[in-house]
Amino acid sequence: MTTQNKKKRILVTYIEAGFGHITTANSIADAIEALHDPNIEVIRKYMFSEDTVLRKTEKRFVKDVKIANMFPWYNRIQMAATHIFGIHNSLPFVVSTVWRRVRDSYLRELEKIRPDIIIDTHYLTSFFATQYRDKIDPHVKVVTYNPDNNVHNWWNLRVDKFIVNCRMGFDDALKHDFDRKKLMIVPFVTRKEIMAITEGKSYYRTKYNLPQDRFVVMVAAGGYGKSGMDRVIHALMNVKQPITVVAVCGTNKLLYNQLQLLKEKTPSNIDLRPYEFVDKVYELNRAVDMFLTKGGPNAMLDSVLMGVPVGVFYCASHIEKMSAFLFTYILNCGRYFPQSGPLVEWVNSCAGDPTILDFFIRNTQAIRDAGNGANDIAKFIQTYEKE
Repeated sequence: MTTQNKKKRILVTYIEAGFGHITTANSIADAIEALHDPNIEVIRKYMFSEDTVLRKTEKRFVKDVKIANMFPWYNRIQMAATHIFGIHNSLPFVVSTVWRRVRDSYLRELEKIRPDIIIDTHYLTSFFATQYRDKIDPHVKVVTYNPDNNVHNWWNLRVDKFIVNCRMGFDDALKHDFDRKKLMIVPFVTRKEIMAITEGKSYYRTKYNLPQDRFVVMVAAGGYGKSGMDRVIHALMNVKQPITVVAVCGTNKLLYNQLQLLKEKTPSNIDLRPYEFVDKVYELNRAVDMFLTKGGPNAMLDSVLMGVPVGVFYCASHIEKMSAFLFTYILNCGRYFPQSGPLVEWVNSCAGDPTILDFFIRNTQAIRDAGNGANDIAKFIQTYEKE
């Protein structure tokens, strides 16, 4: 138990393995700091930036995410590997062999910080945190928020609290043998800036110099701008209705340069607007009528919270397929189009009659009304103690 005159040290860990892990970690840290609790100290730490072994590992994660975004078979091989020694034994085996040096470096960094509670948003940092608890500090609490909408085999059963953002994730956790007492459901975790948005579509169209009287479609595929985004943009050149296409290329400079050339050759009814990485991309979400994206849960969530229906054109993994299933089939906030032809037809129909989207727009409001799950996590952490 923390003493009265000692601040509770809350470590929020960061890893770049897709931008979703970073944004959710930031959201949780922001929410805890917003409590202004004098007994709490929030420590934000990019754990993989501290030494050569950790930096190399994070670079490999980034590379893996980019490859998986381009080639779905790569992720299928990775997921199949999680079954080799049984669903609960594969990660411990990999950590004790392939990632042993990584684990040792990571535990040394945790020992320097000596946190009271560790909050993770990635399966590997979560596993390392329980290793730290078992080997170094048995009193530390390990709390994991899963930013995905389902649970895969490498999420760690031995955390003290495992937080999910939907009933589908809760049921999936039970199927993976999580202790029901360790599970907690909160609304979707998002950035506080998104929930603070009050201005409407017209305001942000003016801010980003987008036409007020035109159907605007935004296309993005995560921060790396991969996942067949170029294929979809070329397919949209076949839309017959007048539309503006906002293409957010993220860190994919090559794609951005290609689209700059393409916009000089588009049909007269197509207004193509390429962007590089946009920090406040949710503002662009608010400005458009429709968001076309891959099945990344955080990208879809940003759009839905801005009241904009999604069209999913690609899923890099089973995780993304389940997220797409949740947002399109269960929550009814959009449609899923594995092929470009039906996607183009849908865009064309909606551009001709935007009221087609009204059903999906109404469903997005219920998700926004549920609030920000980061606040629920912050309140839980405020009263959660070391033993």
